Amino acid sequence: MEIQLFYLLIFILTVLQSIIGVGILVLGTPLLLIFNYEFIEIMALLLPISILTSLFNYLYLKYHKKSLQINLDRNIKKNFIILFIPGIVIGLILTREFQNFINFKLLVSFVIILSLITKWKLKDIINVSPLFFKRFVLMLVGIIHGLTNSGGTLLTIFFTSLNNSKKDQSRYSITFYYLILVFVQYLVFLIIFEKAIFQGFFLQIILIIITGSLMGNMVAKKISEKFFHRTIEILALISAIFLITTI
Repeated sequence: MEIQLFYLLIFILTVLQSIIGVGILVLGTPLLLIFNYEFIEIMALLLPISILTSLFNYLYLKYHKKSLQINLDRNIKKNFIILFIPGIVIGLILTREFQNFINFKLLVSFVIILSLITKWKLKDIINVSPLFFKRFVLMLVGIIHGLTNSGGTLLTIFFTSLNNSKKDQSRYSITFYYLILVFVQYLVFLIIFEKAIFQGFFLQIILIIITGSLMGNMVAKKISEKFFHRTIEILALISAIFLITTI
């Protein structure tokens, strides 16, 4: 992939992640797999970009916390931190041990499609489910994300269900927890795979992230939650279909 095309892709994904809370890994992973990038190389490229985007958006939302009337549930925060870390570790260890045997195009496309079906069919169940089921979902998100980079779709299902589709509250929760999720994933990734952060185009990426995040947050004010959820679902489904056709 030419560097200009890569920059354009990152810009578009940054805008999407700023609107919904996820996107760079959920959509970037299958797209780069289509361009025949290795899965480990994709993680090394996209994880720091996703972290910086989520951090910028979290700071933006936190600054507007009072006007948006958003907050974080303490019980969910405690359970999330306790459960997702072992899930991430398990997922990345599975990636390291079986990377030569796993067809990541097939696996990522399967996870995306399954997540979308779950979102369409079982979304309301999460909100009324018992605590142990919610804990199981959090652990599952960690494992899936560590193994495929595609746990973000499940994360959006979980928090949009809990927040009864309140757009700003959903964005704030998803952005905060996704930041923690990806940050821990990257730390464990560096330990397991010993890959360095991207170099040579750091300044360009920072400028793209800032510009894309500001634009995404402006767009988020103008559109409905239903619209941006449908947009991410359609793009994720298209990516999964393309992955399957290139196997």
